Amino acid sequence: MDGLMPIGAFARLARLTVKAVRHYDAEGLLAPAHVDPHSAYRYYRADQVRTATTIAVLRGMDVPLPVVREVLAAPDTDAVSSVLAREREKLREELARREEVLRNLDGLLRRPERVQYDVAITERDAQGVTGVSGVVRAASIDDDTGALWREACALTTSRTPLVAVFPLDLADEFETLVGLPGPASEGAHAVLPAGPWATTLHVGPYPELPMAYTALLEHVRERGHVPLGPVTETYLAGPDAVEAEDLVTRLAVALTP
Repeated sequence: MDGLMPIGAFARLARLTVKAVRHYDAEGLLAPAHVDPHSAYRYYRADQVRTATTIAVLRGMDVPLPVVREVLAAPDTDAVSSVLAREREKLREELARREEVLRNLDGLLRRPERVQYDVAITERDAQGVTGVSGVVRAASIDDDTGALWREACALTTSRTPLVAVFPLDLADEFETLVGLPGPASEGAHAVLPAGPWATTLHVGPYPELPMAYTALLEHVRERGHVPLGPVTETYLAGPDAVEAEDLVTRLAVALTP
């Protein structure tokens, strides 16, 4: 067959293993130019070597398969650059998240007392909260709540710490209110019920809040109380005033009377 080479010769020319070439075929990235109907032997053209090496380079950098397919299907170099630039931005954002996790872990190592929480149960009067509400995704709870917090900040000049009101049980998406506490009047967007509330204080980055919630709710359970909800976060020292390690957040959950 003129212009075609068997898979072994093709793999050698592309500096790949035969297994890798077969895998790229199985993934729909590099189909053979011809497959013998009797022997099932695969044959490739010389101009497919560049495609093979491109796949190998991208996969070697852990570029996802869908992105590799986009690169191979791109009509010109500008389109290729656009695809790779988009992937680079995603990696940059992921790296920033990873670096934040490392900083948080370093903070825990330096200050292990953060994971110890004192919980108090006190009686409260009914209280209103007036502010902005929106849908928060459980998978992006910090980012989405932060966006609501910034929106609420922009609407007030008060120095009173903002409060976020969450449901007791989280779903994939749920409504959250962030605003100023005040009287339980008809004009309030939400009214926090009167009665017993369990509270604790968290000092540190928001991604560590689940530890505080666990301590709070475990304290409630161990003492035979029943959480009623809602759950609130009061941002006593927010990201506009302090660094992540020094954020101060009061968590509270309403209990059944």
